[in-house]
Amino acid sequence: MTPGQRGAGTVHVRSDADGVGTAGPTDGPPRAGLGPVETALVTALADRLRDGRHGALPVDADVDAMADRMVAALPTVKHEADALIGPFHDTASVAAWRGVTRQAIAKASTKGDLLGLKIGDGSRIFPSFQFGPSGAPLPHLREVLALLDPDRIDPWGSALWLNTIADVFGGTTAAEALREGRTTVVLDAARRAEHAWLADA
Repeated sequence: MTPGQRGAGTVHVRSDADGVGTAGPTDGPPRAGLGPVETALVTALADRLRDGRHGALPVDADVDAMADRMVAALPTVKHEADALIGPFHDTASVAAWRGVTRQAIAKASTKGDLLGLKIGDGSRIFPSFQFGPSGAPLPHLREVLALLDPDRIDPWGSALWLNTIADVFGGTTAAEALREGRTTVVLDAARRAEHAWLADA
């Protein structure tokens, strides 16, 4: 998603032919206090609610709780590795997004169900590519992580492997291949990567 030109007024998100969201002007009034990208996000949400794809919300819906979950789904951490494997969430935002405790997220990371990466202050950050729209991890992520790094000594290396475009995945990433259900090709590639790393050790 890219911000619209300064002074262009309110922006909205539209999808190009390749599926990349871009921002452009709309007819509505600007939303005070929001930048162009935030305005685009709000407008995109309104568009999706208007088109009825998600059905009608119940009249007693807790819209504040819904808004909290939606905001929690937005990446919260800026890191120097953003361009390679980001953006990132912190533990609190993943917990809020998934509707669980921080302890549950920490446990999932320790067990290898989620890819948590330690940073300088000792906390963990979570690359957003490993999550689906609901905050659930990608299908078979645990199996792939167990193959790549069974002792969990190099989670940053696993993250880079999962988010690097490769010919074996048809010019996309392992994470995207998992998202598309191409599990076998990812598991086979993870086995080959593990064997190659062990041979170099």
